[in-house]
Amino acid sequence: MGATTDPGYAQSNYSSPQGGALPYGPARGGGSDPRNSYHYQRKKRGKIIAGVIAAIVVLVVIVGGICGFTMFRDYKNITAKVPTLMEQASGLKDSVMAGDGETVRTTAATIASEVSGMNDTLSGLPWQIASLVPVVGQDVQSARTLVSEADRLCQYALIPACDSLADVKLSNLMTDGAVNVDLLQSLVSTLQNISPVIQQSAETIEALPEARIGKVSELVTKVQDGVRTANSAVTALNEVAPYLPQMLGADGNVRHYLIVAQNNVELRSTGGFPGSAGVMTVVDGRIELGDFTGIGTSADKGLEWYDQVGFGVTDEEIAIFGDRVGKIPADTPYIFDFPRAYSLFSAMYTDQKGGTIDGVIAIDPVFLQYLLKLTGGITINGVEVNGDNAARLLMHDAYAMFDTDTQDTFFSAVASAAFSNIMGNLGNLDLPAFVDVVTRGIEEGRLQMWMVNEDEENIIKQTGAGGEVKTDPTAPQLGVYAGDDTASKISWYLSTNTTMDAGTKNADGSTTYHATSTFTNNLSLAEAEAQPTYVTGYSPLKRNVSDMFIHIYLVAPSGGTISNVSSTGGDFSTQNWSALSWNGFGVYTASPLINGQETVTVTYDVTTSPEATEPMVIDTTATAQAVAGWQQ
Repeated sequence: MGATTDPGYAQSNYSSPQGGALPYGPARGGGSDPRNSYHYQRKKRGKIIAGVIAAIVVLVVIVGGICGFTMFRDYKNITAKVPTLMEQASGLKDSVMAGDGETVRTTAATIASEVSGMNDTLSGLPWQIASLVPVVGQDVQSARTLVSEADRLCQYALIPACDSLADVKLSNLMTDGAVNVDLLQSLVSTLQNISPVIQQSAETIEALPEARIGKVSELVTKVQDGVRTANSAVTALNEVAPYLPQMLGADGNVRHYLIVAQNNVELRSTGGFPGSAGVMTVVDGRIELGDFTGIGTSADKGLEWYDQVGFGVTDEEIAIFGDRVGKIPADTPYIFDFPRAYSLFSAMYTDQKGGTIDGVIAIDPVFLQYLLKLTGGITINGVEVNGDNAARLLMHDAYAMFDTDTQDTFFSAVASAAFSNIMGNLGNLDLPAFVDVVTRGIEEGRLQMWMVNEDEENIIKQTGAGGEVKTDPTAPQLGVYAGDDTASKISWYLSTNTTMDAGTKNADGSTTYHATSTFTNNLSLAEAEAQPTYVTGYSPLKRNVSDMFIHIYLVAPSGGTISNVSSTGGDFSTQNWSALSWNGFGVYTASPLINGQETVTVTYDVTTSPEATEPMVIDTTATAQAVAGWQQ
């Protein structure tokens, strides 16, 4: 009978150390092998597992050592490159502003290449492993995300933007008095393409968790702030830029803009008396300017006055400003809201002159001087008007140089020649300097615009050039405005200043500020007696030759109030303080007479809306005081 095989038994191949059979070999049909016991098998498995764990530990130590060394080396290499990249990025902005296309492209490519290399490094195995380590792994992953998003921004935003911007300079954008609309539209298209990329990266970086490692936390916060700012700027530009071609008459659509010169020495709430105006026609970027004419009465070929109030002027406006704003074109800017004032002005202008007006661009002599500083001066009637003397000449010296009949002609000629000079030289200007001048003009309220088209008007407001009374209760604005009613050029001698404390938070979430506004007549009696009446004024209310008669308007922030108004100095007998309303805004107004060398001081409390989330700011009428040299 053949041998049988026990399925639960296998012949041992083991032998004793001496080569003999193991003494405890299994016996058929009886006894048991200790090696088959439960305890033996568990011990055996334990040794195997321990060996595996030991091997893994050794492997981890070896790999960890290699990774640690590699990561340290990577860290040193990356941190060594960052300062250079930051310097290149800063230089890139300067190159764009300077119109250095070759440097723009080269620098952008270099930055993108370096960042891509960093991203490849941090995508490697050591950094992937490090990102899995408890606690610190989260910070490692955040750092990897930052570099990954930076690479994405370089490839899909920086490179396309720089390719588009490389050939842009004012000389390309503006030639022979015309704007290159095709180039502008190309820039708009690029901006629209890169905007979603920047927005998505901004959202990704914004969502990163708070870092535990100090240096990583500092880096994440810095990058978040930078990308947030860039995203906000690009978003704002992307809202504005698409409308620029149509505002420049793209596709043969003719646009007509009224260019108005406001004179700060005959003060109005928006900045000054609109002494002269001319129509600018724009089609496919080509700009033509009609003759500037004086804005006065029919006697000087300006605009006639109306016998009756019209043009939709409200009872509220008549109560605050008088019926003049519905009858006299040049008095509409007593209304402190630029869009409202110049929509009325435009309606009266087209009513008498015909045609259509698509918008108004108003500048004052100070802004004109800023521009002439860049473009060079002009000569009118043998008088040089330049970037050093334009404001003083137009607001003071000319009244002694020319008789009354010649002055308005001189001013209109200066406005026309200066505009032609500026447009003719715009392409040769230094772009950063031009941007600085425009920005300064907007911030000081010396460059203001209004558009008939609602969408275009909204983007003008976004640029800060709208001159409107702000309607957002979360961003409170106190308005302090002044209008001269002396029938004079005496506002040259007026200086104003408004200050406020840090504010006190109220239980309902609103904030109350204590404010002080001063209005000073800097004209001495001796100088007043040496000036022609045309300068000192014809108002029958004047008590002596140095007296000025002004209207003061204090406008509460949206959803807020003004209270506890009191004043010292001046003569308020003609009109003392009255609490009125304009379009839902609380307005305090008074009309004091202020003698030469006298100051009116007004104190009051301003309470914001409970919805306010930002500190209150102050908007005020632009005056000539900086040019005249009066203390503010």
